[in-house]
Amino acid sequence: MLKLLVKIITKLEYVDYALVIILWIAGAIASICGMPWITLGIVIMHATELVTIGLKAGKNGGEGLLYSIAMCMMFGFTWWVPLKSKTNQFNFD
Repeated sequence: MLKLLVKIITKLEYVDYALVIILWIAGAIASICGMPWITLGIVIMHATELVTIGLKAGKNGGEGLLYSIAMCMMFGFTWWVPLKSKTNQFNFD
């Protein structure tokens, strides 16, 4: 099941990026209207991903520190799952 999910996320990488950008825009609009919860949720999730998996995935994938921070904070798992898949960092055994 995990292998299938990784395959789907990797194949739809750019669609995933577009959906995350739409989510950020929705969060920005909601924040302007006085409801910052979407944006705060995204930031908390992505910061957690960054320190738990994003930096390591970026380093093992050959990406620089600043690039890894920016991509993980912007796109979260839709960035690091395809990166880990393309650089064979997953162990599906």
